[in-house]
Amino acid sequence: MRNYIHITLLLFIISNRVFGQSPDWSVNENKFQYTMSFEGFLNVDGKDLIDSKDKVAAFVNGECRGIASPIYVQTEKKYMVYLTVFSNTDNEVVSFKIYDSANNVIKNVEKTKVFENNKHYGDLFQSYSFASPALKSEAEIVDFRFKDLNIAKVVQGSQITLYAGKGTNVTTLNALFELSPGAKLFIGTSNKVSGSNSIDFTSPVQFQVLSQDQSVVKQWTVTVKLGNALFYKKDAVCYAGGVIKVLYDENEVAADLTKDGVKILTQNIQNGQAIFNNLEAGKYNVSVGGTSKEIVINLKQQ
Repeated sequence: MRNYIHITLLLFIISNRVFGQSPDWSVNENKFQYTMSFEGFLNVDGKDLIDSKDKVAAFVNGECRGIASPIYVQTEKKYMVYLTVFSNTDNEVVSFKIYDSANNVIKNVEKTKVFENNKHYGDLFQSYSFASPALKSEAEIVDFRFKDLNIAKVVQGSQITLYAGKGTNVTTLNALFELSPGAKLFIGTSNKVSGSNSIDFTSPVQFQVLSQDQSVVKQWTVTVKLGNALFYKKDAVCYAGGVIKVLYDENEVAADLTKDGVKILTQNIQNGQAIFNNLEAGKYNVSVGGTSKEIVINLKQQ
């Protein structure tokens, strides 16, 4: 009998260590007349929590005001928590705690919310993050290019223009991109994976970058234009000025020549080229079709 008791106690201790003890959070919903709601996800130490024993709870001055656990949403193929927070008055400060069942730990969520009756945060695409520590909110495209294609690129704000040679098939390009840490790239709500995609760039493509904490969605436009520029120069000598030649495979496109930040000449591409003659020694910038190049004309002694 004594051995049986010992074995039972041992199994209880082992079970307690393996499975942990869920916190005894509870809320009496009948005490409250107002609600605020969240569609979100749980993250602890950079890992999403998806176990039904994981929990998030809302608190006001230490009193539990709402509890939720992850559920799988088949249509979105993701885990969500649907948290309802209860109150009798607006403007209460609501804090949150997460229970990580796998590690049997409770984590405090740094950010809080002020209670507003009928207020709703998050949706299936841009969910509210209950995270400890907080996730990142940047939604930038750090780099964007194409697999097996070396082409020029110009970035202006959230507009990215890439220049491919005439004849390039732009209907099935495989985009390689680098984003802000933890961010994801979408066309609509379809997630795109760098190096494993096929995108038609016949027309400008609108991308959405969703930050790691899903609080920020930034719109980006990527345009592919056909036409690469080549630049050649001839240095000046004592009896003749220098020459810059621009080769470009689209006619009637303006080629601009600037010096010291001031535009000094413009020529349209004719028969695939534009030529700037009689240039004195110095540093110039030539741009055509969104591609720019710095060229230095030297004075050579004969």
